[in-house]
Amino acid sequence: MRIGYQGVAGSYSEATLQDYIKTLEDTKTESVPVPYGDFKSVVNDLLDDKLDLIVVPVENSTTGIIARVTDLLRYKPVMAIAEAYQPVRHTLWGVQGSRLEDIQMVYSHPEALSQCQVFFNSYPLIESKVYEDTAKAASYIQSLNRRDIAAIASPRAGELHHLVPLMENVQDESTNTTRFYVIEKIQEKEYTGSCLSLYVETRHESGALSKLLQVFDIFNCNLQNLSARPIENQPFTYGFFIEVSIKEMSSPVNILIQTLDQVSEYLQIMGQYDQVTKSIYLDV
Repeated sequence: MRIGYQGVAGSYSEATLQDYIKTLEDTKTESVPVPYGDFKSVVNDLLDDKLDLIVVPVENSTTGIIARVTDLLRYKPVMAIAEAYQPVRHTLWGVQGSRLEDIQMVYSHPEALSQCQVFFNSYPLIESKVYEDTAKAASYIQSLNRRDIAAIASPRAGELHHLVPLMENVQDESTNTTRFYVIEKIQEKEYTGSCLSLYVETRHESGALSKLLQVFDIFNCNLQNLSARPIENQPFTYGFFIEVSIKEMSSPVNILIQTLDQVSEYLQIMGQYDQVTKSIYLDV
């Protein structure tokens, strides 16, 4: 089984993929991680049957929905079959001989940089620089070997590249966590699980969103996530990523979906999976 992810060894995506592979050990299925440089290539190769599964981040507890990923999943024949939570423990890494007071520039992925604003506010003379991946940022500063340049990356990434920890837990929130989807190309089979992931575009009429939300109330669904995203080439119109718990629902799932379809302009079932107990992953 080939499982794709964006990143390299030491990235949070790779750590999540390895965690997921451990859950497959009882199936005796050999799993091969396949790294990619960007999310679009990961999704495209899944659609082209070059991959069996992909592991992608969809939400961060500090910065919210990861729109560049969820937008790639719209209008695609994909299905999330599992979710996973990965604690984010950012470390500021420097090369051998570096000191915190020497650092003038820090490289990392834009998502990671946005999760460390308290650190940058505390050190206003340190400039943040965008890099394509946290683990690759660690590799990059190792290659530069400059004591005035650092990277924000995972503990494993810094250790892999023999860097020196200058400050641990530089993320804004101690419980900073990223949620991932495990996704397959949609198949002709029955999907099960206590949570539904949806993408919906409502009709262009008064009260359209309200009618949609009433359906969840009628079916006793617990709305857990509602995020608006602009619709391409339709200025100031929006679709909605929605996640609902259906474990308290007494009606069949197909009846819920049929009802949602009646009040929607476009409806995509993006996933059905069992929710993970968050306390397993969060240090709270």
